[in-house]
Amino acid sequence: MEEKLKITDEDPGNQGLEDSEEIFYPSFVFKEIVVAMMIFILVVFILAVVFPAGLEDPADPADASFLPKPEWYFLALYQLQKYFPVKFEVIATFFIPMGSLLLLFLLPFIDRGPENRPRKRPLSMAFLAVGSLIVVVLTLLGIFS
Repeated sequence: MEEKLKITDEDPGNQGLEDSEEIFYPSFVFKEIVVAMMIFILVVFILAVVFPAGLEDPADPADASFLPKPEWYFLALYQLQKYFPVKFEVIATFFIPMGSLLLLFLLPFIDRGPENRPRKRPLSMAFLAVGSLIVVVLTLLGIFS
């Protein structure tokens, strides 16, 4: 015979619960996540049906005036690549982005201040401001070049 699993006061996560009450974590949270995912999928589906992705004109190999450009999220790297000669392109396409990611990874170890407020962390905020400004300026230059 199977014994029913009974919630008791011996389980520290269920203190003061009756048999009919439900534990918040993990059962209630799991149900909320499932419902949120279903709503998200429904919204994405409706948006895809109402606003389908448009197709552009087919490629014309005879059109010599076409200048390919990457999507907006690659425009900063595309613009940065223009400033390096061909034999140094690896610097613009690999070393600078990887150095930036490495700096982001090491930033918590560089700025070891106990303060959490951004106003009290000038080094971290300076890195953020300068890095964001560089990416925005390069992206804008890529859009208008």
